[in-house]
Amino acid sequence: MAVPAVSVGNSQYALRTGYLLLAFTAITWGLNFPVLKLGLDYSPPLLYTALRMFLGMLTMFAVAYAMGILRLPAKADFPVVLSVGLLQNMGFIGLVTAGLQFLPAGRSAILAYTSPIWVVPAAALFLGERLTPGRLVGVALGLLGLMAMFNPLALSWQEPGTLIGAGLILSATFVWTLGLVHIRLHHWHGDVLSLMPWQLLTSVVVMVPLALALESPAAIDWQPAFYWNVLFSGAIASGVCVAAQVGAMRSLPAVSMSLSSMAVPAVGVLTSIWVLSERPTIADITGFALIAAGILAVALSDRRAAVAAAEPSAIPPPSR
Repeated sequence: MAVPAVSVGNSQYALRTGYLLLAFTAITWGLNFPVLKLGLDYSPPLLYTALRMFLGMLTMFAVAYAMGILRLPAKADFPVVLSVGLLQNMGFIGLVTAGLQFLPAGRSAILAYTSPIWVVPAAALFLGERLTPGRLVGVALGLLGLMAMFNPLALSWQEPGTLIGAGLILSATFVWTLGLVHIRLHHWHGDVLSLMPWQLLTSVVVMVPLALALESPAAIDWQPAFYWNVLFSGAIASGVCVAAQVGAMRSLPAVSMSLSSMAVPAVGVLTSIWVLSERPTIADITGFALIAAGILAVALSDRRAAVAAAEPSAIPPPSR
């Protein structure tokens, strides 16, 4: 079926396809938070992550083969294959899964998607990007959101693992941000989608021995419900959904992708209420609203900068 496209500046975007893919990824990744929480009833976190990465790797190799893009990565792309595999795949997912042992799934979803806030200072520090007023407002709102969620009056001190869980998940967002900085600095030689199976392979090669060294496979309760659980989290959330996200990135303007960062935690909170009967606190709702406003401020600031750069009067960037 031919997909209608629109032109924005010098780019063409297939909006209908892009928004369908974006909706699929938001629903799947949001739902994956309560799915992960349930999965931890059957498996320790590192072994669960290893199983998830393995199924995601198999899925992405199948997707790349079906699309005719399965090939060895160029030697120049090896560093980014390693950094994405170890930081944005293994590091981020492993730390989030470990943090979910201590926190409700809805709150974990909110914290895990604060990454766009941390990208602003990281980009200024490592990439030389400007700290515009809009970006500073976004960071300030994000920090206020975290303060609202974790102020001493809002925390349940009867649950001592709360701060440990929050620390693990926030560490995951910092690890993810470091991986993003490397991605932006890297000069790509291969197609992004064709590299993803190898990035997941890197995750599996490191994650499996690490999980086996720290956790016992005997601790896994191999119930039918667990098979479906890890299949969804691995093959769908870590496989098909990743390919869909790449398709959405190719079909939509960057600002739409930035704003989608607010959709995943919203779905995570709603599905946690539905699946796990969680009840978000006033502090959780306030924190989410502030963090979402922060992401919105950053995205709109980036949009204004992109529009200004596209104007004919703008000075063209130096060639590379």
